Amino acid sequence: MFVNYNDYELLYLINSEGSEQAFQILYKKYDIFIKKLAKKFVSDFDKACDLYQEGLLILLKCIYSFKENFNVSFYSYLYVSINRRFCYLKKRDKYYDEVTYIDKIDLIADEKEVLEQSISYYEKILKRENNNLGVLYLEDCVGRGASLSDFAKYNNISYYEATKIKKYVIDEIKKRY
Repeated sequence: MFVNYNDYELLYLINSEGSEQAFQILYKKYDIFIKKLAKKFVSDFDKACDLYQEGLLILLKCIYSFKENFNVSFYSYLYVSINRRFCYLKKRDKYYDEVTYIDKIDLIADEKEVLEQSISYYEKILKRENNNLGVLYLEDCVGRGASLSDFAKYNNISYYEATKIKKYVIDEIKKRY
């Protein structure tokens, strides 16, 4: 999408002529990169959003401080700058630390409750369609964590048939999602 635009040309247009369009192109080009880097750094969505905002500020600073005589690409300069800032924030502020053990227990309990509600909802739908193997798949594989091969052995069906049931159940869930 942005292959035709050279970073050096865009930076020149921004710094010398104040081109708003060049700034927007550079912003759009690195926006997804910053989002992915923030998500990679922390697993919590709210914390990743905060880091994303910090990353945008670093992008702005890098745009105005980058010089061609640094002998690195703008991408490398930006990556190192953002990575250093994220590391600094994580080290300085305990807010960015990984989720604590108690938080994990709460998350697991919440996820289990949501999973059970989802399974019961889709079981009702599959029962209405008289798809008993689909219901069993939800109970065994999704609910209890059984493998697909164990599901096939337990229900006396081939592995191929089990994969077809799995695909059917996933397609039904996607339709309603």
